[in-house]
Amino acid sequence: MNKRTNRGTLLYYVGLVGAICCLIGAELIWLPAPLTTKEGVQWIEIINWLYYGLCLIPLSWAIGAFWLLSKINVPLMLRMIRVAIIALCCIIIGLITFAPKSMLVLLVFVATTVVLIFIDLLSSEVKERTRFPWRNGSAFISIAVLLVLLLYPIGYKVTYPGMTLNLNRYGHVAGGNSVGTINGVLVFDRPAVFADRLFGRMFPLYQFEPVQADEPSISETYAQVAAMKTDANRIAAAIAMEKVGLGKGAVSNGIRIIAIVKDSPADGKLQAGDIIDKLDGKSVKNAGDMIAYMGDSVKSGQNVAVTARRGNETLTVNVGTKPSEQDANRAVIGLSVQTEVLLDTPREVTYNDYIAHVGGPSHGAMLTLAFIDQLTIGGVTKGLNVAGTGTIEADGSIGMVGGIPQKAYAVSRTDADVFFVPKEGASDAIDAAPGLNVVPVDKLDDVLKWLDEYDK
Repeated sequence: MNKRTNRGTLLYYVGLVGAICCLIGAELIWLPAPLTTKEGVQWIEIINWLYYGLCLIPLSWAIGAFWLLSKINVPLMLRMIRVAIIALCCIIIGLITFAPKSMLVLLVFVATTVVLIFIDLLSSEVKERTRFPWRNGSAFISIAVLLVLLLYPIGYKVTYPGMTLNLNRYGHVAGGNSVGTINGVLVFDRPAVFADRLFGRMFPLYQFEPVQADEPSISETYAQVAAMKTDANRIAAAIAMEKVGLGKGAVSNGIRIIAIVKDSPADGKLQAGDIIDKLDGKSVKNAGDMIAYMGDSVKSGQNVAVTARRGNETLTVNVGTKPSEQDANRAVIGLSVQTEVLLDTPREVTYNDYIAHVGGPSHGAMLTLAFIDQLTIGGVTKGLNVAGTGTIEADGSIGMVGGIPQKAYAVSRTDADVFFVPKEGASDAIDAAPGLNVVPVDKLDDVLKWLDEYDK
């Protein structure tokens, strides 16, 4: 075997070992989370810089393929494979550099490249030795087993601790001044692989649940949580500005139809996306108004005149009712609805994009607090290191979120002075992190009141 072959093969293996190490690192990315620089840069931000180091893996493969391609007397098929490896590596580097959140696409290109590399290695050894490629074949089997352990799903979802995110560094209101440290906290929730069972024995608070038959695909889930993050950001900004006297906040603007029950009285008369403004001529501004009216004023079998907006058109249709499956004394028309909200945000808000912060709404309450902190002279934290979780609703209430035990444990690893949590999750937070100062809250005003009354 000549020097070029040695160099090329070595670079292939360097890249493969690097890829294995990166997979393990990605699955255990939460472990260094308490790390914060003197300038206040958190681990979740450092990950953004480290991510571009992944380019070294395809770069190693591309250089290895180039060395092997430059050998003389290389069969045409191997030449084509090596050219393909170089081309794929260029695409992978491009995806890492310019589309860092295209993880699924990136994995497809990486997997294809790895397959071609092993075809190249095995074919080269067979050609040189004219017998079974024991050296590269053994390496192939070892790496294949590791990849199965690290990538193959086992039919369960795993939830495990994540990392904190200083929301005063994540979002910034124009004209505001970041004063305190206000941390949201992320957890990881994804399809489990074989290695997670081992990680679950080594580290605390790994929770496994069977994947349900109707579970959305990974791409659908990603789109949903990304949309939730955007909605949470918008609502947080509007409510925060209203609290400090800027704008009207989140204003109810009717009731949007999310879905219609098949074969219900509303089926064929109303459509998903319609916005209901009146029932029997009575104004209803939010979902609560509609529920109250249907419960107090409508009997099962009675028609209801529904006035709704559909695009630029306003229409009124008579819709029958039927008994609710949950309560036979309650009339329903067969709709799934939510309050339509107009958000008034008179100042521009900008956000930093973190690769590890995929999405979800659970940072909403603390993001609202961070914006209030920025817009309040001297801030609101009184020098405390504040952490918390919970959604922010249009009325300022703080909603329940998942992964409370994992979040409490993640916060307990930091120097947080207080952890605000929705009341329903307080006992789980205390059980998971007994030494943490857990404060249960129902609404944003509860958080502001606690901070206002805090006396060092």
